[in-house]
This record gives sequence, C-alpha cells and structure tokens, in this order.
Amino acid sequence: MGLFVCLLKLVLKILIYFAVFVSVILLIPNLPPYTKFTAIKLEPTQPRSGVLAPNAALNNADKLFTNKLIGPESFLIHNGELYTGLATGEVVKISPGGHITFVTKIGQPCTGLSQEHICGRPLGLEIDETNNLLYVADAYYGIWKVNLKNNKKQLLVLPNEAIDDRYPKIFNDIALDKSGNLYWTHSSSDYDLKDGAMTPLSDPSGRLSFYNSKTNRSNVLVDNLWFPNGVVLSPDGQFVLVSESNRYRLVKYYINGPKKGKTEVFAAGLPGIPDNLKVLPDGSGVLVSLYVAYDDEDPHLSRTMAATPLARKFLARLIRMIEIPFEFLYEQYPHVILEEIVYKIGHFSCLSGIIPQKSGILQLNWDGEVVASYFNTDKSIGTISDVIVYNDKLYIGSPHSSYIGSVAVPPLLKVAFSKTRAGAANNAEVKREQPKVESAPTTKTVKKPETEKVKVAEKIDVPKPSVQKPKEPTLVQKPVPKPSKAEKVEVKPNKQETVTKPKPVETKPMKQETTSTPKPVETKPIKEETKPKKVEPKPIKEESKTKPVESKPIKKETETKPKPIESKPMKQESVTKPKTVEEESSKKQTKTVPVEPKTVQGKDTPGKKSKESDIKQNVVQPEPVKAAKVEKPEVKTSQTDKNKDKIKVKTPNKPQKPVPDEIPVKEEIPSDKVQPAKETLKVIKKTGPVEIPNPN
Repeated sequence: MGLFVCLLKLVLKILIYFAVFVSVILLIPNLPPYTKFTAIKLEPTQPRSGVLAPNAALNNADKLFTNKLIGPESFLIHNGELYTGLATGEVVKISPGGHITFVTKIGQPCTGLSQEHICGRPLGLEIDETNNLLYVADAYYGIWKVNLKNNKKQLLVLPNEAIDDRYPKIFNDIALDKSGNLYWTHSSSDYDLKDGAMTPLSDPSGRLSFYNSKTNRSNVLVDNLWFPNGVVLSPDGQFVLVSESNRYRLVKYYINGPKKGKTEVFAAGLPGIPDNLKVLPDGSGVLVSLYVAYDDEDPHLSRTMAATPLARKFLARLIRMIEIPFEFLYEQYPHVILEEIVYKIGHFSCLSGIIPQKSGILQLNWDGEVVASYFNTDKSIGTISDVIVYNDKLYIGSPHSSYIGSVAVPPLLKVAFSKTRAGAANNAEVKREQPKVESAPTTKTVKKPETEKVKVAEKIDVPKPSVQKPKEPTLVQKPVPKPSKAEKVEVKPNKQETVTKPKPVETKPMKQETTSTPKPVETKPIKEETKPKKVEPKPIKEESKTKPVESKPIKKETETKPKPIESKPMKQESVTKPKTVEEESSKKQTKTVPVEPKTVQGKDTPGKKSKESDIKQNVVQPEPVKAAKVEKPEVKTSQTDKNKDKIKVKTPNKPQKPVPDEIPVKEEIPSDKVQPAKETLKVIKKTGPVEIPNPN
C-alpha cells in the first residue's frame, strides 16, 4: 500500500511540473515563433476502398544513381533528358544512357546538407521549350530564369521583397503559361525550409501568386493556404490547380471564364499529403504525388492536431526554444556538430521517425475523381515528392533519399505517357541532328571558296601571257614600270592567293590588273606566293618602286613601307629601266628557250642600251620577263630571277652569272624595321602616272 501511494505521488508531481512548464510556455507572451494558432477544420478522409484500396503497386522499387543524386525533388523531360533538382543546390539532367550532367546552380558553394540555406534548394522546375529557358523555384533564393544555352541567370522574384506586406518563404513550385507569365507558390510566410516542420503546427500563411513577365511584378491570387505545394495549369488554360499539403486537398483557382478569380475545392480528403502535381501527357487528368500516405492503422498526427491550437502552439514553442540555444552556441563557436543539430531541429527530415513509412500516387481526372491509386508499403522508397515515366520505367523522387526509385510502369500511366513520350524523343533527335547538318556545310563553304579562288587565279595566269603578246607593240605601258608594274600587279595576285579568304582584297587587285597590263596576272603570282617573303626582307629603293601599288589593295605593312622610299626616281627611269631589264633577260633566255626571248626582245626594241649597263648593276637578273609562261620551269626562273635581282641590288654582280633558284634568305617583316613615308604614291593608269596620297 505504501509503494502504491509513493508511485501515485511521483506521478502527480510529474504532472504538476509538466502542467506548470506547459502553462509557462503557453501563457508567456512574445515567445517565438511569432505566428497565429487557431482551430482548423478539415474535410473527412475518403474511404480506403475501391480505387483507393491499399495495394503494393510501388513495392520492390529499384534504387538508381545511389549516392549520386541526393534528394531529387521534381522531374521534367526536355530534349529526351530528365531534369531534376537536388538537395545540394544543383539542377542536373540525366541522359537516357544514365549520364548525369550539371545544368545550373542557384545557391552558393557549401559543404553539406546542414548548409542547405547556403547551397540553395531547387524545388520547382519549368522549361520554356520554344526559347530554351529554364525556370527554377529555389526555396531560399527565389524564382530564377536560366538560359540553357549560355547559363545566364535572371532573378525574377526576390525572397527579400515583400508582397502585400509579407515576405515569401519556401518558394515551392511554378507553372508557366503561353505568355511567359508564372503562377507560383510559396509555402509559408513565417518559416524557412530548414524550419519547415513547424508549418503543420502553425496557421496557414502560404500563397498562390502570379508573376507578370511584362511588368516584372507579382500579385497574390489566393492567400492563407496551408503549405501550398505543387501547381499546374489546366490544358484549356481556364484554371490553376494547387495542392494544399497540410489540408490534404487540391484547390482550383479560375484564371479565365465566367468564374475568373474564384476559388473552389477540386479534391478533398485525400489519403495522404499531396506534394507535386503533374498534368498527364495525354490530357486525361493530373497525377498527384503523396508525400506520405496514411490509413486507419497509421493515422497522421498533424491531422488530428489541426483542431487543437493549444497543442500545436505548445509544440511549436517548445521546438523553437530548444533550437535557440544551439543557434546561439553555433554563432559564438561555429562547429560542424552544432551546425548539424540546428539543421536537424525543425527540418522535415527529423520527422522521418514519426510519420508513417508509406507513400503513394493518385491519378485524378479533371472532375476531381480518383481514377487509380498506387502505394508503396515495403519502405523501399520512403516519401514521394514527384514521379514521371522515363526510359520505360516509373521514376520516383524523394526529397530525403539519395537515389531515384524505379518500378514498372502501371498500365494506365503507360498509356497516358506513351504518346508525348514518343513525340518528345523524336523532337530531341531532330534537334540533335539539325546542328550536325548545319555545322558540316559551314565548314565546307569556307573551304570550298578558298580552293576555288586559288584555281581561278591559276587559270587566269595561263591565258594572260597570250593576251600580253598583242599588247607588246604598246611600248608606253610595258617599258616604263611594266616590269615594275608587272611586279606590282603580279605580287597582288600572289597576295590574293596567299590571302584568299578576305573577299574585298580579291576584287581590288583584279581591277588594277585589267587597267595596267595583263602581264601582272601572269603565272608569276603562283611562284611569288612562296618567294615574296624573300623580296620583302631585302627591299631596295628601286624595288620599292614596284611595290607601292600593292599596298593599296592589300594594305599590308610588309610591302607598303618600302614603296615611298623610291617613288620619286621612278618618274624618269621607269620608261627606260624595264626595257633594259627585258632585253637582258631576253639575251639570257635565248640560250635556254629562243622562242621566248624573241617575244620579249620585240617588246624591248625601243630600249636604251646606254642605261642597261646601269640597271644591270642594280638589277642583276631580269630573267623574270620570260613571257612564255606556259613552261612552268621557265616561269619560275623568271620570277625567281626578278626576286634575285631585287635581292642582289646591293652586290652589282653580272647578269650572266647564273644564280641558283633556291637562295636561303631569312624572312623578315620590313614593317618591323622601316616606317612608311608620308610621301605620295605614284600609280600608273591608262591615262598615265598619277600621284595619290599614301593611305598609311
């Protein structure tokens, strides 16, 4: 008897102490959390019979990408690839072959899940396929628009900007309309996601809002929703569906039609907590993911506590009072253990040991009637946040798992996803094939014109010597600067060939060739492509005279700089010097090919032999005048000889001495050594020599 009395006294003492403790927590004012607690009436749960009867359709799930994908929250398919957001803050895509690719990250670098508020937590995803834009609702960082081509990000809805005197928290899901506007939900105005477990204990503070892309502003459509979660648009664009998780129901908000602006219940008394919503691809209805499913054997605690505000207030204040000391300690002495404790207290993951280990999926039509239900009862999946059919499997996501669940696709869902899934795959293949076809022709078009240009230059070089023969009697054009002019114009086609890509350069030299003489177009350009560099390193006054014309069409410093130095003496000696050069070349050519020197001598008959000796010293080998350019070796010797003459101006060697074709010459850029003079340039046109300003 005495033992019983002692135990009774002990129990009464504990109850008294507990009552005092509870009364203190409940009655003391201004204790966190600073929110309201009122009684909330819920609709009765639909009976678990018929289509809602318990089943094991999602049991024995396979675990894919274990420890590679942590907390896959929501899914969508774009270009045949599966996109999902992770608990570490990244958005990734999965290829049909199972390759994981990083897409974007809204948050900042972090070290682990305990820093979720730093990492960011992408919950809702939406893609604008026409503009290739990804919309991300990050629980901590707001709503962002990401360009999938260049990864440029734009913040659309700020988390620190109040909307109707309240700050949005826990940005959850988004729905995109045809005009680029967004319907989005934020689950609470009182708590962040790291304290999300407090939301079932507090009064509703979530909202459905509308973002206008033109004004870049948001306005509230439906207020005081109890943890609004997934949101979707109806196929006809008449209303929006929102899952109100803590009320176990779906809400319809009309955006068009006669009921525009009105709200009504779409489906109530669901046997679980609705999370994300997904419109079935065939348009037959909507797919509802049940974060947790319950029945009579496993009732949900938050449902029973909805009508008891004092109990919810006590638990909310108790949890908050336990969390505050650890937050203070972590601020004073940052440590991983303290950080982990703060993260676990109040987070949804701490409820895993309290809530029933059952989850499921509901398939509803557009009248709000349940068509089919699928449940997992063997704990192989845990909670379910979203599902999608991909790779002929039903992929299941969970915010607290480190994998993606995979089961066989139920027959009804297989039919619903079959049509658009095939269409999406075809579109993805077409989009991948198109860039390949485009890239190939672009490279070919660049290469083809280059080869064609070279071929055209070669073809033009061969017929032009034949044209030159009738113009041989015209001594005015050929004698004075013709060897020089020819060199001038001849180097131009060489430059064209060397610089075939710039189209404007090609057109300009062609005009001068026609105006002066056909000689410049002779096969000389073919050889000068390789040997113009030899002429450039050792420019001399007389040789620079020939090059000033070249600088204008091509505007290169390598050949323009030597031009102004010797432009003055060219006036008088231009008439005589080419004649002597051609005569001397003809004499040498008679030994090798007598046919060619005859034509050349005919051109040079008006020559002034007294000046030939002077030119021989300056220009040793004028053999480049070989007119018969049909013979390739002779043409090479002619142009090489000209170049050699230019090189040998310093050393007055006799023209009779043969010089080897290949002379090692160091290539140098005259522009690095010689600066262009500001004198005028002299160009010979049909009317005669004309002075023009130096473009450099």
